[in-house]
Amino acid sequence: MRKLPEKDEDDRVLLAGKPDYERCDNKICTSKYTLLSFLPVAVLEQFRRTANLYFLIMSCLMALGAYTSLFDTSMTPWTTAGPLMLMIAVSLAQEGSADMGRHRADEVCNSHPCTVLRRADDLENDKDAQRDKAMKDISVNLRTPYFLSSQPSTERSDRADTTIAFETVKRMDIRQGHFVLIKNKDQVPADLVLIASSSDNGSAYIETSSIDGETNLKLRSSPTIPKEVLDS
Repeated sequence: MRKLPEKDEDDRVLLAGKPDYERCDNKICTSKYTLLSFLPVAVLEQFRRTANLYFLIMSCLMALGAYTSLFDTSMTPWTTAGPLMLMIAVSLAQEGSADMGRHRADEVCNSHPCTVLRRADDLENDKDAQRDKAMKDISVNLRTPYFLSSQPSTERSDRADTTIAFETVKRMDIRQGHFVLIKNKDQVPADLVLIASSSDNGSAYIETSSIDGETNLKLRSSPTIPKEVLDS
């Protein structure tokens, strides 16, 4: 088995509950153009069509015959270039309208509110944070991490009660390391790992019809906590 470089191994480490804002965000983009790239890219797409390219070449040849002494032509280039420009203008208007719809759909999706868990004291200190007022703060007991359980008890941190609050963030602002709260029949806002569930066995049923078209529910189970952690 190939050993990963030390840099790659460090990049794979995430601290649960501490999002890494240096990594990529959760923003999706289904639009094809931006305000600056629309005209050149869309026009180039139009002339990838054989018919449009043919009439463009014919218009250029007719322009050479009409405005130079290379050869004579009985028709002006505008008899071909005019309808071609009109058809391309209509196609660009349709393409621009469709892409504007994709931009609006992306904005609605990326701005959809989601709920993440955060320490209450950190949330209070963040002036830009928006608390989810529909959820009440909860007090949890932080246990010693499993990877520290082998250390002597004198080197291990004591348990501490911590207040957890709920913050409302946009879907595009979810980062790796966030604890995301998903309620019944909510859409899953990102690629997530099921940590816990309100069901008795810690499992949940999901529907993936928007991905693969299957409407049957699929079972997902949360990981089992090792017995060493429960007994520590």
